[in-house]
Amino acid sequence: MSIRIALFIKLSYYTFVMKKNEEYVVTCIDETNQAAGIVKIDDMVVFVPGLLKGEKANIRILKVQKSYAFGKIMQFLETSQDRIEPACKVFNKCGGCQYQHIDYKAQLKRKRDHLENRVLKRLEDVEVRDVLGMEHPFYYRNKAQFPVQIKDGKILMGFYRLHSNDIVCCDHCMIQSKKINELYKFIQEHITLAMAQGLRHILMRHAYKTNECQIVFIGSKRNNFDDLIRKLIQKFPDIQSVVFNLNTRKDNVILGKDYEVLYGREFIYESCLSNKVKLHFKSFYQVNPVQMKVLYEQAIKAADLNKDMRCIELYSGVGTIGMAVSKYVKEVIGVEIVQEAVRNAKENCRINQIENCRYICQDATEFARKCAQKEEQIDVVFVDPPRKGMTPQGIEDISTIQPEKIVYISCNPETLIRDLILFKEQGYSCKFIQPVDMFCQTTGLECVVLIERV
Repeated sequence: MSIRIALFIKLSYYTFVMKKNEEYVVTCIDETNQAAGIVKIDDMVVFVPGLLKGEKANIRILKVQKSYAFGKIMQFLETSQDRIEPACKVFNKCGGCQYQHIDYKAQLKRKRDHLENRVLKRLEDVEVRDVLGMEHPFYYRNKAQFPVQIKDGKILMGFYRLHSNDIVCCDHCMIQSKKINELYKFIQEHITLAMAQGLRHILMRHAYKTNECQIVFIGSKRNNFDDLIRKLIQKFPDIQSVVFNLNTRKDNVILGKDYEVLYGREFIYESCLSNKVKLHFKSFYQVNPVQMKVLYEQAIKAADLNKDMRCIELYSGVGTIGMAVSKYVKEVIGVEIVQEAVRNAKENCRINQIENCRYICQDATEFARKCAQKEEQIDVVFVDPPRKGMTPQGIEDISTIQPEKIVYISCNPETLIRDLILFKEQGYSCKFIQPVDMFCQTTGLECVVLIERV
């Protein structure tokens, strides 16, 4: 056999093997919906966080799996026109934001494109509208949960590094409200080691309309926070609630069951679409109050309500959607499994003198099943589930109620698309998806979806 033929045979059987710490010059061919660039080296797909489509860079391989790998940008060779300088100095360390290095208009386009691509792969003839963005996409969050640790005799406070329990310390966050930033910095400067012993998180809430503030110390033991609380109240008279929440769990659940009010009350007041809202610290409330108004207005518009309609609001929280809807319809029934939230919702209706809303503490699926058994006439169901979406049984139960319209508010496109397919199997059709940018500077996206009975 000639040397040339032998060499050809050897090369034919050659298999490319990528190794950790190798470096390559690559060009990004696409992006994932989690802000990672996609490159190909031979037939191996490599995900590179932060790399934008069209950019050329020198990367280092960090981890190699069987069919894909992960890389890290070492040096940019060509950059995208969409790339900007991040406003936050810990942007590449903290896991809170993923899009600060991208121009805001380009962020919105990416979010819509990612959503549309996922929708069209599994559903046909669904209109995906342009994302409704913010005029000022910073300092919008009304709630923060800062992890706390003690290491080498020092108190660490900040945010978790992406995919890690390591705390990235910072003194400022570009997406939290300015008041939360002030409270956070003050606590950083005045908390002692004795106070921080056993602390897991410090939760803060700032009401956008009323300016009331709430602080919740979450830990495995009740420390003496009296001195810190006294200083906080003196500096920030808008603080209306300070609570200690006992959490001895060994998992990642932030809030425990038992709590003690250390100052003021266990709730604060906020305003949503002209309704006064009483917020218990355990109650769910949208984190972006400016875009929440946009979101709920889109939901009401999609439902095309009138005074003869009866509506159900599943996963109703403190009743914000139901109260906003109530003035357009005959009756609203809200369903929520968190007792504190149901109490809040009932109190909110009383405060706002709303008489055509009633709230029930019950599992949403169980309620839907019982409602179907009673054969009550329901015109519209509003549903705003957690990230895990709905259960197949819950979708079947809602379909059994046979509402003419379902307005589905989703914070997770993956579970939304899955649920839309299940609704289709039950005889319902998705008319449109209206994305709303509730989570600016991140990959998160909220959607209002109109589903109609065929």
